Amino acid sequence: MCAWIKSASPKLAPVNEKAKHRSGFAAILGRPNAGKSTLLNALLGTKLAIVASRPQTTRTSIQGVLTLPHAQIVFLDTPGIHNPIPC
Repeated sequence: MCAWIKSASPKLAPVNEKAKHRSGFAAILGRPNAGKSTLLNALLGTKLAIVASRPQTTRTSIQGVLTLPHAQIVFLDTPGIHNPIPC
């Protein structure tokens, strides 16, 4: 697990007694070959997504779940976003 997540995890205190666990989604978006899959692997602390130097390695969306003591985050690694070609 990344150092910043370890240091931030004790600060994830519940807002009230009923909300003891939080969860959410975080999509990783960007241009092709920008390091989105590398970021996902670093956040999760394991090799989930394939990483290569050539663009368009990730062709479908990849989901990874990070579980912390008081929270759960689902990361979505997406293929690169291209600029549309004008007609």
